[in-house]
Amino acid sequence: MGARPVPADALGERERQLLAAVHAAGVPAAELFGDARELAAEDAAELGTADEAVRTSQGGGLRPALLEAGATLVAIAVVGAVLTAVRSGWAVDVDLASVLVALSVTVAFLGWVAGRALFSAGRPLPAVGALVAVGALALAGIGAAAGVGPGHVLARDVPVPLWGAAALVPGVLALVAARRTRQPVLRESWDDAEWLRRFHHALRTRLVPSATARGHVTEVEQATRAGSSSAFDEFGHPVVLARQVADADRTARARRWWISTVAGTVMPLAVAGLILAMDSWGSLTIPAVVVLLLSAVLALAGRRADRPWVGRR
Repeated sequence: MGARPVPADALGERERQLLAAVHAAGVPAAELFGDARELAAEDAAELGTADEAVRTSQGGGLRPALLEAGATLVAIAVVGAVLTAVRSGWAVDVDLASVLVALSVTVAFLGWVAGRALFSAGRPLPAVGALVAVGALALAGIGAAAGVGPGHVLARDVPVPLWGAAALVPGVLALVAARRTRQPVLRESWDDAEWLRRFHHALRTRLVPSATARGHVTEVEQATRAGSSSAFDEFGHPVVLARQVADADRTARARRWWISTVAGTVMPLAVAGLILAMDSWGSLTIPAVVVLLLSAVLALAGRRADRPWVGRR
């Protein structure tokens, strides 16, 4: 149903309503309701909730993080297998240094996913701790690989399809674990002090300016003291409210836009520069660099449509 998340119970109820209407009318659904995409977009706009958006996105718990990690690991494994086949043919020697580098990159990526999930949940300190820990592990692994050096072959003439299948295992396991993990439920028990602290952290992690964030926290604190209900009873989940506030804040939107745009543009350019500097891709160097340059240009062009100072005010 549309991009905006709709709670599963509301989705099921809506499906039952539509089926009942079709049976009562005795005509095809397309004739009764018209274009399915338009109807889905209208229903999603009406039934989608900010709570569901938080619950199913980064920061909503273990399941969204496992889904992101699994999908990206599978994509990396597929791309790695294709590039290995193009560079080395149908068989490849697996050496210890390469395995250590691959494990280090995987650990760094998983740490990045965990750090982002904690950051999105309004937990900056655990996020920084996770990033520092995995960064140290990744650097240790790369240092060990440099110490070992080339020439320590673990297996010779390994078929690339077998190598690719082994590389797919971590991603597939993460996706299976995500499928078996229950959809998280947003916490409903908060004392006011903890609620306000999480609300402030969630605002700051969505890049709301410090003074603005403190102002919002003060407003909630004053409203809570003036009333008889708790902050949760009055305003709901702190992360949900923080995301709504941050989405309405033009400065925060502009900051997030710049960070995502620079990251999506600079990262391919940096990798292209490394490939050129290392000059280890042989005949694939120029095609790989061209693809990376094109991806940087496309990322920049795609992000232009979302400029917060052009669209929503």
